[in-house]
Parts: sequence; structure tokens; C-alpha cells
Amino acid sequence: MSDDPIRAEAKRRHELHVSHPTHRPLSDNYELVGLRTEEEFARVFGTVVDLTSRPGGDGGIDFRLPFLVNDKVLRFKIDTKGARKAFNLIVEVGEVEPETIYVLGHYSDEKDRTEFLGWQWGKIVLRAPTKDFGYGVINHYIPAGKLRKMEELIARRAWRRRP
Repeated sequence: MSDDPIRAEAKRRHELHVSHPTHRPLSDNYELVGLRTEEEFARVFGTVVDLTSRPGGDGGIDFRLPFLVNDKVLRFKIDTKGARKAFNLIVEVGEVEPETIYVLGHYSDEKDRTEFLGWQWGKIVLRAPTKDFGYGVINHYIPAGKLRKMEELIARRAWRRRP
């Protein structure tokens, strides 16, 4: 067994879905890319990766965290999107949730790690143009350079006060 729980879970998830009718691997080790992106998000935002087995998927919810919006603390769903070629934040048409925060990360095979490029609200992603990036899936997309800065999201995080 691996001493890397993220790598072990990625392998387990891949093997679980191999013969599943909705299995759409868009790149090699896509489960590892996704989980490394969640792992980095958890590190930055002081939480943990949910390694619970969900054979039907997570419903686009990687985390639920409190953020400050107009001086109020509100909990939001977070959906991280990791890619080796992270030129755009892409979310499949019909899957975008207006109140979800979408976060784009660039995964490096050499470093086996993700660096975040930016984020955007789902309601903005819904208004983004759509395109098939060559896999037969139509996605809303926002170029990485047009995303909101991660520093803003980090600053909005409502941290629990410690006694």
C-alpha cells in the first residue's frame, strides 16, 4: 500500500470507474490531477480532502467553506478544476451551478503538485462562451488570465477564531 493517500485513492477511483458506462477519462491519471488539485486547495484553505467513496461522483462539490460576502459569512460549494494544460477554466454546459465557486489549478507532473491560477463565481461561468475542446463535450470557458486572483478568495475566507 502507498504512503501517499492521494495517489492510492486516485488509483482506486480509476480502477472503480474503468468499466462504468459514464467513464470519460480525458487525460492520463486524471483522477490524480483532480485529487492533487483538491489537496492543494485543502492546504491553502486549511481544510482536508474528502476521500469518501462516491461511485456516482461528488456532484461537483469538492468543499463547502465559509466566505465573507458583503460583510456576511456565507457557506459556498467549491469545485476545483485541475489540468495539465490549464489555459481555461472549463465547466461542462448543464453542470454549472450559479452559487458555486470554481477554482482553476495547473497540475505539474514534474512537481506532482498543483498551482492555482484563479477562480470565478458560477453565475459568471454561466455567462461565459461555450466550446468543444476536442472531446465531444461542450464547456463554458474563461481564459485563465481573466479569472479572479486567488489572493481575493483567500482574503474572503472566513476563518474560525481560535480561543
